Amino acid sequence: MNKHSRWLLGEIERWTEERLITPEQAATLRSRYTAEPAGAVPWGLLVFATAGAIVIGLGVILLFAYNWDEIPKAGKLALVFGAIIATHAGGLRLRARAGWQPKLGEALAALGTMFYGAGIWLVAQIYNIDEHYPNGFLFWALGALAMAWAIRSTANGLLAVVLLAIWGCCETTAFHQPEYWSALLVAGGVVTLAWAQRSALLLTAALAALQLLIALNLVTWGSASHAFTASLALGVLLVAAARLTAADRPDFAGGAAVMSFFGYGAFLVCAYLLSFHDAVHDLLNWSRQYERNPEVATVFGWSLFTGGLAGWLWLLQRAFSRHEAGVQREEWLLPIALLYGYGLAATDTRGWELFVSWSFNLVLLSLAIMWMWRGCQQSRLRPTVLGSLLLSAVVLARYFDLFHSLAARGLAFIVLGGIFVAEAMYYRKVRRETGGAA
Repeated sequence: MNKHSRWLLGEIERWTEERLITPEQAATLRSRYTAEPAGAVPWGLLVFATAGAIVIGLGVILLFAYNWDEIPKAGKLALVFGAIIATHAGGLRLRARAGWQPKLGEALAALGTMFYGAGIWLVAQIYNIDEHYPNGFLFWALGALAMAWAIRSTANGLLAVVLLAIWGCCETTAFHQPEYWSALLVAGGVVTLAWAQRSALLLTAALAALQLLIALNLVTWGSASHAFTASLALGVLLVAAARLTAADRPDFAGGAAVMSFFGYGAFLVCAYLLSFHDAVHDLLNWSRQYERNPEVATVFGWSLFTGGLAGWLWLLQRAFSRHEAGVQREEWLLPIALLYGYGLAATDTRGWELFVSWSFNLVLLSLAIMWMWRGCQQSRLRPTVLGSLLLSAVVLARYFDLFHSLAARGLAFIVLGGIFVAEAMYYRKVRRETGGAA
């Protein structure tokens, strides 16, 4: 029973004692608001049962590993395939039942996928197969992804994300062989599954892996500039997708929040780096540090740019036609910054570094001020705090070095402090006028 239900039970008892309600009414309230719903999932049991199943499985593997050399080849194969079949069969049987047991069946299916991955390496060891080792992670990931789609399993989807990320990172960092299929499999196989399952957790893992794989692959294909501009485009694309999801799929509000988090995270980091004039030429110059296949890097970058721009054009069309876009005014700075950044990357920024850095400083300051203003006007703490943090980051980055122009830096800190004091007073005033706590 959750905290709210316990509080309500206490209140019902107090109302009954004070004769505000009759015992019959109290019984009705208890049954309606505090009874456990039918088929409720006992999450504590599931968490510990899943952890116990994994620990038991690891213990069994270690026990067999201790005597592995003494087991004949046929026995080894029987153990490998028997463990896989037994766990998946048990998982499928539990998933066919009602109530909370399908969740436990999903945990067993994930354990079976772990045994499948262990089996890949064990079979290779049994037959002394000398193979390119990242392929083992690839086959393991494909099995996990297939199982995730077959039984609509979030746990197997999470395994697939981790394994695809390991495969892509191994190929790129250890063997300098970028694999664009790693990013495509995450986007096409896992992100779509997260959408179908309405799983914010799976979407979080998939987007984190996708950003990592795109950055690593584009650095190896082209240059750091290709990876940087692609990350900027991906961030702008995700914010547009978040707004469209919030408007059209209210049943996946968690997914919209995840996309907004990763989108704004990527955009703010990129814009913040471009606010330093020393970094502009390196980050917005596709003609430098070309690697083995800049054409592939360019295709990836422009594809993300096209997707991001298309998303914001769609939002613009909706804003003009039905006024249901749900986009705040300051968010239109994102597609403008995307167009500006890609235009600079396609040309030569030499001699324009200071102007470009001040442009992105202006973008960040505009975002911060508009967040603070909207947060105060609407008496919302989150945009107020986020805007204040962003403003602090911009000012501190410009005036952190206290060994030069101390007067200018001191004045900047005084102005920043004054803005925060005025913001606090205005926020308190609005809260009082709207009936909130002061």
